[in-house]
Amino acid sequence: MKHDIFLPIKKYLATSHKRIKNMPRKGVISKFAEKVGLLYFGMVNQHSDEHEIVRGLTVSSTHHDNHFCIGTVNGYNVSIVNRSDVKHIPDGRIVPYDWLIFAVELKTQVAIPHFFINAKNTDHKPYAALFSTYPNMKEVDLSAFKSYDSEFCGRFTVYARPAKTQDIQQIITADTAKVLGAHFWPLAIEQHNNVLYLYSTHEKITSSLLETMLENGLWLARQLDLEKASEA
Repeated sequence: MKHDIFLPIKKYLATSHKRIKNMPRKGVISKFAEKVGLLYFGMVNQHSDEHEIVRGLTVSSTHHDNHFCIGTVNGYNVSIVNRSDVKHIPDGRIVPYDWLIFAVELKTQVAIPHFFINAKNTDHKPYAALFSTYPNMKEVDLSAFKSYDSEFCGRFTVYARPAKTQDIQQIITADTAKVLGAHFWPLAIEQHNNVLYLYSTHEKITSSLLETMLENGLWLARQLDLEKASEA
């Protein structure tokens, strides 16, 4: 019999999804979706279901998506998903990861450089795939030529292609960074292909967390759109 090298992963994911489905996340997320006008679909299969997959740095061939929601809020197309995946690490262990993800489609048609803003003093391993998939993404210092708020610099690290540092400075202005430093920690932020992603690795999903992520995501999407519009 041919050995299935993915069997341990499949077994874990099957157990993990049973565990997640039995937790009160469904009630919290579905009620939130109804409140803000999103459609709740529950679990979706990336390989067979007909839906627009939430991409970003956590997408993989083995991830599983649950509590998928989609719709329009304040004129922005918004998706929410609770994504789980497992990764092999060098010591042989299979480590589970779990993200709550908000994806907001930007309105600007002007291409924005890929950037990732990670919260300091948090576990960085859930986002390690970024650096293996995009090895040209490096830590960039936005304050090298401009003054940035100390709270933002103390709480977040910004990653992008070094050649795009100046472009990122024009997008993440000092005023925008000040708000990020005050209100976004410990969320992680990615912008890729003109879609904004907010990530949380909180084990407990609450209505307060959902509201914060939606409010923050819509605010930052508007800021990015306004910055690109001002350049036109």
